[in-house]
Amino acid sequence: MTSNLSIEDILAEGGLEEKRLVWEGTFADYLRMAVEDPSVSRLSHSLVYDAIMAEGVEFSPDGEPVYGLFRGEIFGLEERLDRIVQYFAASAQRLEVRKRILLMLGPPASGKSSVVDLIKAALERYTRTDAGAVYAIQGCPMQEDPLHLVPEKLRAGLFEQYGVYVEGSLCPRCRYVLRTEYDGEVSEMAVARVTFDEKAAVGIGYYIANNPNPTDASFLVGSVDMDQLGGDRREVLGKAFRLDGELNIANRGIMEFVEMFKADRNMLTTLLGLAQEQLIKLQRFGSVYADEVIVGHSNEGDFDTFAAEQHAEALKDRIISVQVPYALKASEEVKIYEKMLTSGTVQDVHMAPLTLTVAAIFTVLSRIEPPDRQGMSIMQKLRLYDRQTVGNYTRQDLRDIQRHHPNEGMHGISPRYVMNRLGTVASEQATTCVTPLAALDSLWLGLGENISLADQQNVDRYVGFVNETVKEYNDLAVREIQKAFEEGFEGKAATLLEGYVRSVAAYADGEPVAPRAKGDATSVSERDMREIERAVGVKETDKRAFRLEVTELVESWRSMGREFKYTSDPRLRAAIESRLFQSRRKVERALTEPRFARQKVEWEQRQSSIMARLKDSYGYCDQCAADLLAYVSHVLKNRAVHKTPRNEGVEWLWQLNPGSSEPVQGPEAEPEAVPQDP
Repeated sequence: MTSNLSIEDILAEGGLEEKRLVWEGTFADYLRMAVEDPSVSRLSHSLVYDAIMAEGVEFSPDGEPVYGLFRGEIFGLEERLDRIVQYFAASAQRLEVRKRILLMLGPPASGKSSVVDLIKAALERYTRTDAGAVYAIQGCPMQEDPLHLVPEKLRAGLFEQYGVYVEGSLCPRCRYVLRTEYDGEVSEMAVARVTFDEKAAVGIGYYIANNPNPTDASFLVGSVDMDQLGGDRREVLGKAFRLDGELNIANRGIMEFVEMFKADRNMLTTLLGLAQEQLIKLQRFGSVYADEVIVGHSNEGDFDTFAAEQHAEALKDRIISVQVPYALKASEEVKIYEKMLTSGTVQDVHMAPLTLTVAAIFTVLSRIEPPDRQGMSIMQKLRLYDRQTVGNYTRQDLRDIQRHHPNEGMHGISPRYVMNRLGTVASEQATTCVTPLAALDSLWLGLGENISLADQQNVDRYVGFVNETVKEYNDLAVREIQKAFEEGFEGKAATLLEGYVRSVAAYADGEPVAPRAKGDATSVSERDMREIERAVGVKETDKRAFRLEVTELVESWRSMGREFKYTSDPRLRAAIESRLFQSRRKVERALTEPRFARQKVEWEQRQSSIMARLKDSYGYCDQCAADLLAYVSHVLKNRAVHKTPRNEGVEWLWQLNPGSSEPVQGPEAEPEAVPQDP
């Protein structure tokens, strides 16, 4: 429990924080500090890498690194994030890769800017810690590394004897100050601690190339005081050049270049010189050394146009591109929506529990390419990408498919579009709950405004996605009712999982699996284990490998301090649900309204119990719970719920009265989810 803070406590702590960040001394003081701890003289890539790692790193049950900086912020991009971090890891070793521009290439709203923003924020935080302290020549507009005061001929010895690496040379301003104010006395040059802050233009630069024909390059390389251009060349450099451009600001930190290939080619040439030679070119006055991370981002179209240019070879050779695609896992896409909703304007309207899942399925279908495996449907491919059990396909099959489709996720529907369409539904009059088919209807109707549907082939493609999504929603909706049909389902699932995990652990240790103990709900026999395994297609010959894999998976989760639930692994979830779910036929009979009055009381009680569990345990409101019950009842009667488009939208004709939890009969006796031309 957090103790109460007084105003005095807040003011006192704030003052202590700012005082802690203040350090001033001479170069002699700083040099002694650097000799004792060479890390204070880190170059920019090393500083950024340490800032990322300071946020922590764990490993997922699949062995993939999970970086604390991105956890809960970026979803579905684990492999890409690891590639970005590895770029910084290699660059921190002063390998040649640090002389490359890191380019994040992806469609709009794929997360490029968010990734860079998180890295910049981590860098700001890190420089406010003792471990990440940065020191600079006092008053330098480029927060100059004080070690540039060390003469060139002494640097090799400094590194050999003390491990202090020095690279670069004094900027014109500091050289002028050293000569005029300190009379060349290096040891007395003033040094101070600096903290990076994008808003204060310290250590973090930002440039958006929204003008392909800028009037000059001063935004990047700094402005000039025209009144100081006369006189000695060295004095002009020291007095006239303000060194206030974004590239100057980013020295020793990070430079973000937005819409990189919309920039004037002269500016791209400036970037090339900075990346390759670590020099910022000053017109007619030489250059100034700069050590900074350059991160650009762009969409694929602009990059392809640039790549086709004959004279772009030098810059292309200096770029390391990392694709930042849309998420290809529907479960991760849902997390993106949930995060966006927390900062959006749709909080006052209830989202039915399956609404975001249905939107994610339709969206991800638009991003993946048709499967090239014989007999595999596009929905099966989506499930496989989401680590669900699909026939006899293995994780190696998943890796092979992904390798053959490297550009998946670079096109399709964006999360931003989904948020716009959900907002449209939520803002409609009398809307208190956004149901899955209402969301799908809005996504379909908005396509004509946001995505090119000029040819019939493209129309048919999206119609197919609607139909596939409706089919998947049918299965998901039935599963929701099957869960709510069984009182205490979650507890029973947890008990069954506990017994299975305990038995496979014994099996892995070479101990015999005991027969089921009478009256012990957590006891699982060999026969029980095989029933669970057969439900997800595990053959007798494969059971040992599967059990060992499950044991390692559980241990991995527990080693990270996380609870392993029955929903933690898609295969075990499917197996346990298949064991506990009532049959669809039994559920269908239970939901059908009886003809005789004497049976109606029991039917109404059952309906009421299911409704209560949907609301109390699974996040439904009165409206979407009643809608789900009515919809599933008709699905289980094998009635058609989707067909070829006509002319309007996706309709579920068994609708609810606005503001009521009671369904009313629609214009036709048979309910339909009808995708129709937008």
